[in-house]
Amino acid sequence: MTTLVTGAGGFIGGHLVRALAERGEAVRALDLSFPAPLPEHVRRIEASILDPEAFSAAAKGCEAVIHCAAIADLWTPQPILYHRVNMRGTCEALIAARMAGARMVHVSSYTTLIGGPDPGEVTLDETVELTPSDMLGRYPRSKREAELAVLSAARLGQDALMVLPSAPVGPGDHRRTPPTRMIQDLARGKIPALLDCLLNLVDVRALADGIIAARDRGAAGERYLLTGEDITMADLAQRVTERTGTPAPRRRVPYWLALVAAQIEDRIARLTKHRPAAPLTGVRLAGRRVRFDNAKARAALGFDPPPFDDALSAAIAEAQ
Repeated sequence: MTTLVTGAGGFIGGHLVRALAERGEAVRALDLSFPAPLPEHVRRIEASILDPEAFSAAAKGCEAVIHCAAIADLWTPQPILYHRVNMRGTCEALIAARMAGARMVHVSSYTTLIGGPDPGEVTLDETVELTPSDMLGRYPRSKREAELAVLSAARLGQDALMVLPSAPVGPGDHRRTPPTRMIQDLARGKIPALLDCLLNLVDVRALADGIIAARDRGAAGERYLLTGEDITMADLAQRVTERTGTPAPRRRVPYWLALVAAQIEDRIARLTKHRPAAPLTGVRLAGRRVRFDNAKARAALGFDPPPFDDALSAAIAEAQ
């Protein structure tokens, strides 16, 4: 099987390319740039997913397209990029996969399950269906719009499905996604206070295996939740302290204060184009106490992520 991986220079995409190559599969890696060397025999393609001709050429002859490419940060100085890359880019991936006769696996986000009125502490799974307007920020809104495009294509007969990873952790995050940035800032003592919130972290290497399993065994039109371990921010900070000796922040920030500060920072960031310390979307998501049930992915795909302790140690090691 030949598989095209978009966003192959990113965190999830990079691990996915390596996992496929280690299986002896033919892999095409597409991205705008590659911050790390690719495995031997992987075909490197520097191109934009918004270039239909280049995308179609890259997909030609492939049996599968795994679409990881996205603006994954919770803040960007150009908000239009969320729609342009995350939504329109997914539509281009659907077109390229259909023209190639390839199965399409869209890598979405667990944040598309979080939105609407706050229900209190709940456990969520793939049965949650929200509208884009229910989302808590531009990033999850664009990912939900992309999901709906994939679902529409599947209903029209295209072989397309979705996976919804939680926050990936592990080695090799060269572009520093939000979870890695948070962990490394804790390790360096750069976070002065903690917000009382629940997180879900998953080993990026297990996540890559889960995505491949979705390609091989997933059903068209379905969503599979690829989540790991639920943990409080305080417990995460303590685990970082145990590994680094860096004292965990003692101060706690009430949610209302974090939200007000994030709203002010967001307005300033729109003017200065400088990244806020706490993106508003991230604070809104952190305000929801949600847990996740990945039973469907366990049963259908054999997804069985390990505790993320080794992944956490690897992420911390790269900060030192």
